[in-house]
Formats: sequence, C-alpha cells, structure tokens
Amino acid sequence: MYKIHKEKANTTKMAQILKSMNPISIISQKDGAKRMAIMIMSILLMGFSVSIFSYSGMGVDPFTAFNMSVSAKLGISFGFYQMCVNGIILIFVAIMAKKLISVGTVVNMVGVGYVCEFFTSIYDEILPQEKTLPLRLVCMALGVFLLSLSASLYFNCNLGVSPYDALGFVMEDNIKIKYKWSRVITDLICTLVAFLLGGPIGIGTVVTAFFMGPVIAFCDGNISKKVLNAKYKFLRHFTVIRYYDYTQFGKVA
Repeated sequence: MYKIHKEKANTTKMAQILKSMNPISIISQKDGAKRMAIMIMSILLMGFSVSIFSYSGMGVDPFTAFNMSVSAKLGISFGFYQMCVNGIILIFVAIMAKKLISVGTVVNMVGVGYVCEFFTSIYDEILPQEKTLPLRLVCMALGVFLLSLSASLYFNCNLGVSPYDALGFVMEDNIKIKYKWSRVITDLICTLVAFLLGGPIGIGTVVTAFFMGPVIAFCDGNISKKVLNAKYKFLRHFTVIRYYDYTQFGKVA
C-alpha cells in the first residue's frame, strides 16, 4: 500500500513539473501571456547587458567571468560551456528546491550565452575597438544596471529562475541569509575563481559582486512590479487559449 501511495505521489509531482514547463499551459493562466512575454524580454535584455558589459573592457558579471575563464582554458564555446555548467547546477537545485524550476529556467540556460555571443559579434563589426574611458564607464554602468533589471524582471515573472540565481534562494531557505547577501557570497566565489584562472576580471566585476544584489532589490520595488502589474491589451486574447494538458493524460484543461 505504501509503495502504491509513493508511486502516486511521484506521478503527481512529475505531472506538476511537466505542467510548469508547458508554455501553452502558462499562457492560458491569468496574466500568463504577460509573464511569459516579460520573461522572454528579460532573457534578451540579460544577454544584451552581459555583452555590453563585456564590451566595456572593465570585466563582466562574476558568473559570466567564471564561465568565460573556464571555457577559454578548455578551448570551447562560451555559450556551450555555460549551458553545461547550468545543467550541473540545475541537478543540485532540483534536489534542493524543485519549486524554483520552471520554463524560465530552461530558457535562461539555453538563451543567455547565445544572445550574448550574438550581440558581441555585432559589436565587433560596427563599434569602435579603440574605446575611450568615458565610453567604457558608460558601458560598464549600463551593463550593471541592465543586468540587475533583467534579473529582477525575470524573478518577478515567477516562471522559474536560472540555476545560478537559484543558488542564492537555496542559501536563503536553508541557512537563512537574505538573497541580496547570499548573492554577494556566490558572486565573490565566482570572482575569485575567475581571477585565479586569468578571466576577464575588472572593476565592473567587483562592482557587480558587491552591488548587484542590492540593485536587484531596488529594481524589484521601483520597476519590475510596476511592469508586471501594468495592463497590456495586445496580450489579452492569448488568455483564452485552451491547451492540451499532457499532465492530465489526455484531458483538455
């Protein structure tokens, strides 16, 4: 009897995970289309902010610095390596906090690295390679702010978080450290590893390590929640979509 109940419980959990990963299921929910659209926009903004940060030549965010330094040492694509690292962290997060995993987790894993590479290839063609100090400072400040804003938007969509971002929430839940400070801890660890490997560390990396958590908290209350609460009429018709719910084994929701 216990075995049967356990199998039913596992089936229910799997069904819930599958439903949370089903984009059509999410879009059919109240404000689902809006949350999905803002989540995708935040991923594009995140990749762009990483690329403009890198263009400044003043370092990149700590996790990107970590991935860039290791991928360079191994001689493989940054986008591919970041996806692999995210996959490893995802397994850990799935064990510790399944609630943090949803469709946004997968989009972040696959998308950010390649979006960054796309914009970087454009900069190499159209932007000057001889950068003045004012231009570098503007790009660094813009990169830090937009990266924090994109992370805040992404979190507030409540469609899962990236594996790396989830580490801070896991720490918050298990050792009771507020996210803005647990984020500082993980960023400092990544910065140290990147420094030891000769990665793209600069003043911008240090600034991000210490201030990204607090800036995300600022964006939460002043920008992201307002964006999420706004009404977007052009998305209204998506909310009436009916979908085939695979988690119900053939029933239509």
